[in-house]
Amino acid sequence: MRFETQNQTGSAIAYSFIQLQRWTLMPLFMLIICLIFGCAPICADNAEPAQIAWKFSAHHNMDFAKPSFDDSSWQTVGTGHKWKCADFAWFRSRIQIPSGIDDIPTAGQAIAIEWNAADGGECYVDGKIAVRYDNDHPALILLTKKCTPGHRVDVAIRVFMGADSAEHERTLDDCRLVIVDKKTIAQPFDVKVDSNKTLGALPSPYIGLSQGGGLPDYSDDLAKLFREYRIKWFRMDNLLTNAVKKNDDGTLRYDWTDLDRRLDFMRKVGCELIFCISYMPEPYDAVEDHNRHSYPRDWDEFGELVYQAAKHCIDRGTPVKYWEVWNEINTGWMRDPEGWDHLKTYTTLYDTCWKAVRRADPKAWIGGPAVASGPWNENDPRGPGVNGEKFMRGLFEHCEKTGAALDFVTWHEYFHPPSTMKKEAEQIREYLNDYPKVKKQVKEYAVTEWGYAWWHDRAGDNEIGGAWAAATLLKGWMAAGVHKPCWFYAKDGCSPPCGDWGMFTSANKPKPVAHVCRLFNIIMAPEKLSCDGEDDQIGSVASIDPKSGRITVLIFNFAERFGSPRQIKLTISGRSKPASCRRYLVDASHSNVINDESKPDLETVPCDFKQHGDSIVTTFDLENNAVTLIEL
Repeated sequence: MRFETQNQTGSAIAYSFIQLQRWTLMPLFMLIICLIFGCAPICADNAEPAQIAWKFSAHHNMDFAKPSFDDSSWQTVGTGHKWKCADFAWFRSRIQIPSGIDDIPTAGQAIAIEWNAADGGECYVDGKIAVRYDNDHPALILLTKKCTPGHRVDVAIRVFMGADSAEHERTLDDCRLVIVDKKTIAQPFDVKVDSNKTLGALPSPYIGLSQGGGLPDYSDDLAKLFREYRIKWFRMDNLLTNAVKKNDDGTLRYDWTDLDRRLDFMRKVGCELIFCISYMPEPYDAVEDHNRHSYPRDWDEFGELVYQAAKHCIDRGTPVKYWEVWNEINTGWMRDPEGWDHLKTYTTLYDTCWKAVRRADPKAWIGGPAVASGPWNENDPRGPGVNGEKFMRGLFEHCEKTGAALDFVTWHEYFHPPSTMKKEAEQIREYLNDYPKVKKQVKEYAVTEWGYAWWHDRAGDNEIGGAWAAATLLKGWMAAGVHKPCWFYAKDGCSPPCGDWGMFTSANKPKPVAHVCRLFNIIMAPEKLSCDGEDDQIGSVASIDPKSGRITVLIFNFAERFGSPRQIKLTISGRSKPASCRRYLVDASHSNVINDESKPDLETVPCDFKQHGDSIVTTFDLENNAVTLIEL
């Protein structure tokens, strides 16, 4: 399933461009001439649409990325081409850049291809990886920053058919030659930091984890890995699903085996468990439901289970502070008592759970409603949602009227632009203004599931997912005052990586999003500094350690559509040239297990500052879908 992104304008293109037509409409003699001379057919008349022919194969071999590969036996196709295959397909073209595009001369201009096909892919220019994309964040493939008309460029694109191994039908949707705004592509973008102006504590560690259905393993090595990334909170659901078992005589008993394993693991990690009370143990089902979404046959019996679970956590020396009531009940999964709707079922569940937890531990925090997607109902022009406002307001109103506890508010979100994430948190705060008693007791906001996509998507494995995560953290959650964003989920269940949701691969190797977690949770200094440097692609944050004087500046480049590489000029005022400097980089070819599985670790690249008066300055290029952190 796909939602169209809300930012449809693109950030790098300065002119209006004409969409490519299918090359098959060209005069035959032009096609023959172009093929003889080994270049893609691009029309000579500037008043006509520019057109590119592609060689296509539904087979897969990484040698196809090499400029020297012979593709003469491949099918020749153009925009609109449809095909069906599994795993991967390839497009190749030797493109000769024309003297003009849409009556605009190309000499000296930056020239690129706007491209979108299949579920995403990776684009090679003259044999080197240039950019990756997915179909919701299409690619701008930069061919040259300063064009000489007639210049030839070899382009090869490996497209992803899907995250699974099944056959899918796909289309070459977007392919157009464009001129990129010189200011965007060549003019340095200023990021200015004032090292003498502190703005308070930077949330750190900031990123936690979320897991549904338990981890693949609870080994000491995995606990050590999470500890190294400073995972300080970990939300888990399905914690009570297996907590009630039948004896041979039909009587019931509590079984804490699974819960104890998870509690012990959290202690080894050194993190807080956010205990999502779910799902219904089968012996307690009021109606048969193998997905464990029945309401309880006896509300008091279920309440006693929750009480005993909370008491058990305390008795074994692993008390739990955060208790979240249920998971995504707004989506319609729950089986309701006759005549009830989901909201009444939820508020009854909520009352049963919060009272049981507080009976065992009066200091425990209670949270909800853990809605899927945003805080709006369907078709609300303010933003996405599935009964979101109904359940948010429904819980707030219930707590306002009954005095029920609500210490933290929770919801889930995937995929959407950072601006939507920020708007969601702000909307929830607006709702709370109508419920003053509840507003007074709410202490935190937690996104207890947050990730690149709710479907399997290969972009979540690579630098796109990492850059998106950095963008949603800075421009979304942190900007809106969210306290606990929890990445869903911890570790892949498939090998090799296939678009699963994990922060780490099944072999415990960090994906790019894990490196972003490391930058935020470990390397960023604790005190926020004044930092000016943001546009529709770029975001930045700076901080200082007042004890050591260490300064860190994190900058990302992420665009919703057709993002361009950028040149960054970083100026730090009130600082002399540092004795040492590191620049960490996560992009298409650095710190990227998908690019090179033998190099999964966080990498550094050269960094140098020059003194200018009382400031130090450095300039560097930053590709689209990239995150960098400079440490002085």
